Amino acid sequence: MIEIDGSYLEGGGQILRTAVTLSTITKKSVRIYNIRKGRDKPGLKPQHLEGIKSAAKICNAQLIGAELNSLEISFTPGDIKGGFYEIDTKTAGAITLILQTLIPIGIFANGPLKLKIKGGTAVPFSPTILYFEDVFCFYLKKMGIEISVDIKKHGFYPRGGGEVLVVINPGVLKPIEFVDTGELRKVEIHSISSEHLRNARVAERLITGFQNIYSNAHFKYKYVQTDSPGCFIHSVAIFDNCLIGIDGLGERGKPAEKIGEETAKRLKEILKNPPCVDEYMIDQIIPYMALATYTADKQTAIRFSELTLHARTNIWVVEKFLPVKFEIESNLLKCIKK
Repeated sequence: MIEIDGSYLEGGGQILRTAVTLSTITKKSVRIYNIRKGRDKPGLKPQHLEGIKSAAKICNAQLIGAELNSLEISFTPGDIKGGFYEIDTKTAGAITLILQTLIPIGIFANGPLKLKIKGGTAVPFSPTILYFEDVFCFYLKKMGIEISVDIKKHGFYPRGGGEVLVVINPGVLKPIEFVDTGELRKVEIHSISSEHLRNARVAERLITGFQNIYSNAHFKYKYVQTDSPGCFIHSVAIFDNCLIGIDGLGERGKPAEKIGEETAKRLKEILKNPPCVDEYMIDQIIPYMALATYTADKQTAIRFSELTLHARTNIWVVEKFLPVKFEIESNLLKCIKK
């Protein structure tokens, strides 16, 4: 059984998600202790709990310690089976973080994995569902994996209530190298706001703020029915060979224009010397690089701007499960088979 210290480096939920995912795929049992030990509220929270419980159902695993606030679990996987699974965090737990656990598992299932997930679609400390749909799914498609996303309802903190249908089709990961961005073709922005904020024209003001900094962006906006009021702006820079995504979440007491401006400034700074993946995608793509390298016995590589603590943590976990090694040459991250 592989032993994983959940407090290592970044010490958050990502260690748990990656470890359970790779345990399922490699059929290696794992014990994870000190789960989120360094957080203000350590242990398993609703989205972590629902993610690992769902993984256990999909592969008929023996799961011990799966309780709210638990600091330790053990996971002994079985065979991965496709099919339809419903997941409800009953909170604003991030739907995209649950998907981080389940997407890789679906790639290795014996049939399509269909997920109906309820929770938050744009909540703090997690990718928005539009980032997942536009940016994450773009890179997975480049690597040969088809994912369909149907956003039924958006959900904001604190009530959540969002609902998303996702289908992952099994496939073979291609060992792609993302080393050249190509030319920047356009920047798109998409503003989402709850109906509660229509009279205040929040969706339009998010766009106004963004365009104050980056005037050439193509835009669209939408008001949606939600259980809690909220808003966010999603921006994506579209290059020949890659995408860069930056989002901004609404904050109580902060003008919508300010959120739009801050998001545009962050994107504009990245575009001065654009990498092939943004700082949010680099850690998410690491398990897929490793799995592609392992199954195809061929190097994968990606050009980045910053190797975040999340990314370093994911590399550490991945190398516990797979016979691969990550190497850094300047701003190029390579994965090779041992």
